[in-house]
Amino acid sequence: MTEIVQKIKDQKIVPLFYDESFEVSKNIIKALYEAGIHVIEYTNRGHRALENFTRLKAISHTEFPELLLGIGTVKNIHEIDDYANVKADFIITPVISEALVRHALEKNILLIPGCFTPSDINIAFQNGLTLVKVFPADALGKNYIKSVQPVFPGMNFMPTGGIHAETEDIREWLNGGAVAVGLGSSLIGKDVNEEELTLKTKKLQQQINHN
Repeated sequence: MTEIVQKIKDQKIVPLFYDESFEVSKNIIKALYEAGIHVIEYTNRGHRALENFTRLKAISHTEFPELLLGIGTVKNIHEIDDYANVKADFIITPVISEALVRHALEKNILLIPGCFTPSDINIAFQNGLTLVKVFPADALGKNYIKSVQPVFPGMNFMPTGGIHAETEDIREWLNGGAVAVGLGSSLIGKDVNEEELTLKTKKLQQQINHN
């Protein structure tokens, strides 16, 4: 689990997406992987999510051997079980509760819970989690993390929601205390072109890591 958190911190951006088509989903992952992205969140936002995710995991060992593929938008214990059973590398939720955290710990799977308030963060903190998703980030603003960070030593924050896939915006979040950011539709648009996605993502990472 610590290794995954470190890879997220090193990568600085975690792309997240869902598509009903398995082939489109596979091609998006391929495009991101070719750009050097090895930690990706597939979101549980459609009736084919579990089926697609299962198939993506099945091919990842041979086609994307260094890929850590997690599932997002998981909201209950039943969904944790579904994705733990098909070997999700990590689970990201938009919410947090003691029940979700404890169940993920019992399953020995990394949970990155969505937190909005200090009380939310405290649930993660008291249960030994070291990375939380700040969601929705755009509603809280770029000063939020620096404000709560001193209260939770050792906690890492990954804002998600409303973050632009632009170097300046991402740097502002990182300078504000984030260790990484989640990027959805601003990076992976509805009519995504895989070749353009590879080039855009590679350039974005290079620019972020430059300073």
